[in-house]
Amino acid sequence: MNAVAVPAPVPATAPLPWLGIVAVLLGAIATTLTSRLTSIGLADVRGAVSAGFDEGAWISTAFSASQMFIGPLAIFLGRAYSPRRVLMVGAVVYGVSELLIPFAPDLRSMIVLQCVAGLGSGTFIPLTASFILLGLPRNLWPWGLAAYAMNIILGLNVASSLEGWYVEHVTWDWIFWQNTVVAIPMFFLYWFGLRRLPIDREYLRGGDFRGMLTGSIGFTLVFIALDQGDRLDWFSSPFVVGVLAAGLVALGLFLLLETTLPAPSVDFGLLIRRNVFLCILLILATRFLVTSSNTLVANFLIQVRGLRPLEVGNALLWVALPQLIIAPTVAWLLNRIDARFAIGVGFTIATAGFLLATGITSEWAEGDFKVALLLQAVGETLELTAVIYFFAHHIGPADGITFGAIIQTARLFGGELGTSLLISFTRKAEQYHSNLIGQHVLNDSPLTDARISAYASAVGPLTQGTGGAEARGAGLVAAAVRGQAYTLSILDGFLLASCIGTAAVVIVLCLREPPGMPTPPAVPPLPVPATARRA
Repeated sequence: MNAVAVPAPVPATAPLPWLGIVAVLLGAIATTLTSRLTSIGLADVRGAVSAGFDEGAWISTAFSASQMFIGPLAIFLGRAYSPRRVLMVGAVVYGVSELLIPFAPDLRSMIVLQCVAGLGSGTFIPLTASFILLGLPRNLWPWGLAAYAMNIILGLNVASSLEGWYVEHVTWDWIFWQNTVVAIPMFFLYWFGLRRLPIDREYLRGGDFRGMLTGSIGFTLVFIALDQGDRLDWFSSPFVVGVLAAGLVALGLFLLLETTLPAPSVDFGLLIRRNVFLCILLILATRFLVTSSNTLVANFLIQVRGLRPLEVGNALLWVALPQLIIAPTVAWLLNRIDARFAIGVGFTIATAGFLLATGITSEWAEGDFKVALLLQAVGETLELTAVIYFFAHHIGPADGITFGAIIQTARLFGGELGTSLLISFTRKAEQYHSNLIGQHVLNDSPLTDARISAYASAVGPLTQGTGGAEARGAGLVAAAVRGQAYTLSILDGFLLASCIGTAAVVIVLCLREPPGMPTPPAVPPLPVPATARRA
């Protein structure tokens, strides 16, 4: 009688876990960098396909919305086909589409390729975040999470320098081609760094694909409404109202499906565990602060100081480059101190950086932001890494994939909410300050006439075209009013970020010890198959 061959046990962790950490870093930084680069270089990209402002606004929306769409589906696909297979396919799709985007003959083709690129890269965050917990030993969690946190801050703040360098010294095509270069090593890192698992055909037959698709549609529609809301004047636009309403209905159906299934793909019971909802709020707050430090400084230097993206990048490098030292230091600390203490200290340091930036004047240049940005860099990396690390201690053996989904959703929505809120807030603040300043700049006022005369004398010999020196001087006075109003609106933005940071510190004080949870295995257990339930 022949002996039945017993398959060798699957190892508990990836064979080369450090390669997995590098893959996490590259995959996550690629998605952040792509989104930010497209936004910064949008004028050059629009010009290449002869798109106007309103049409071109959909170029960046297409990429981010596709990332949001594939997020919930990536949970299902990763559970059925294994994260390794899905991430490798995602890397290929992402790399090929980014290679083809500069060859797009028109706007429609570019948006389609942006959607495909978003679908490929949207698998990186939810599956790599779950990989950190399910494929790495617990003592390596801080290193993987620090790599994840570093990617967001590094990618957002190095993008200006890269985009400016590409446009001025090479060609705007490299805004996309550099992602193809990154996708090649990513593929091999996923190949060697992630575990080989068989296809789970039972889960593929009985899994909740319909629910995941409904959730994907709902999240995507809400995201599109947020992304286009400020441009279309929010609830004054029937499009925004309709898309937002449809998204909320789809999310309601998604929640209903997931709470009534015997074995849902997303366990919403995780949200009611001790500290979990507070951790999600802290992730959203961190994402808002990261967006604020990047957006406010860049907008001020471009709008008030008239700097180019490459010059703006010189200031933002004070946030980006220190990450190479800050992130490993944070990873080392988290194995030695209470994560709650690290979260609180991180928010305190970042808030101090925003308060320091409230001393801004219209004369500030990139060098004046150095200390404030450095404090924000230290605080944001510390708080983001620590809060995700603390969050990870609340998950059980079957929660790793759900954890990745929550991180992806909070990352995208936090960034989008932060961007939408900051744009709307600073726009309203600028209008308010412009009105107040304008009330003190009166026609026939001696002070106003003296300022116009001084400007006219200064630019008189240089005045060209229609209008005389007097008209040119009046235009400079109006520009000065706009500059002061915009500066005050940026100051208000820093104050808003300080308030968010202070509120986050209060939330940290409410955190309790995490409940006792078993260490997650490398692969979560299978849910009860649908065929077995029917039997």
